[in-house]
Amino acid sequence: MGPPPPYQTNIRKTTKHTYQDTEEHADLLKALVQIREVIAAVDLSVSEYEQHQRLQEVWNRMENRSSTKLKNGHTYRKQDMMGPGQTLKHQGLLLWKTATGRLKDVLALLLTDTLILLQEKDQKYTFATVDQKPPVIALQKLIVREVANEERGMFLISASAAGPEMYEVHTSSKDERNTWMRLIREAVERCPGGEAADLRRSLCSEWEDGGSST
Repeated sequence: MGPPPPYQTNIRKTTKHTYQDTEEHADLLKALVQIREVIAAVDLSVSEYEQHQRLQEVWNRMENRSSTKLKNGHTYRKQDMMGPGQTLKHQGLLLWKTATGRLKDVLALLLTDTLILLQEKDQKYTFATVDQKPPVIALQKLIVREVANEERGMFLISASAAGPEMYEVHTSSKDERNTWMRLIREAVERCPGGEAADLRRSLCSEWEDGGSST
C-alpha cells in the first residue's frame, strides 16, 4: 500500500481540530473508517488482478494438452488451473529433492486448493516429473514440516487414502522457506472442501474419510 491519499490526511487533520462528542467529530471518524475500507478493497482487487495475470502468463506457456495423473487415478489438466474458484495465492521457484538426493528446479504455484509443481523446458512449462510422484498436491489434509538441521528445507506430507506421499523441497533462504510454510498453512486452513467446489470432487476424493463421499 502506498502513502495515504491527501483527502484521508486532510480529514485526519480536521478531526484533530474538532471537538469530541460532537456530530461533526463522529462524522469525520466514520468517514476515515469508510476511506480505509475503500482503500483496502481497492488494494485487494489490484493484488488479485496481478496474481491472475501471473497465473495467466504461466498458463499460456503450457501446451494445451498438458495433463498429469493424480495418485487416485484422476487426470489433472492444464484447464483445471483456471477453473472456477481458482486463484493464485503465491508462486516462486523451489528445489524438489529427488530420491537420489538431486535437487530439481521447479516453479511452484499455490492455488486455492492445490499446490502445483511445474518444470520449464524450451521456454514451456510442463507438470514436473520426479520419482513418479504427482506434481499436483491437494491442500486438504496437507501437512508442512521443517526439515531437521536444514533451515531452507521443508516436507510436504499428504495424507492420502490411496497412499501417503511426502515431498522434500528447498528454498533459497530461511526467510523464503518460512514464508512458503506460512502461506501453505493459511491456504490449507481456508481450503474449500466437500461439495463446495466441483474441482474438489475430482481432485480430492482420495482425501475424504473412509465412510464419506462427495
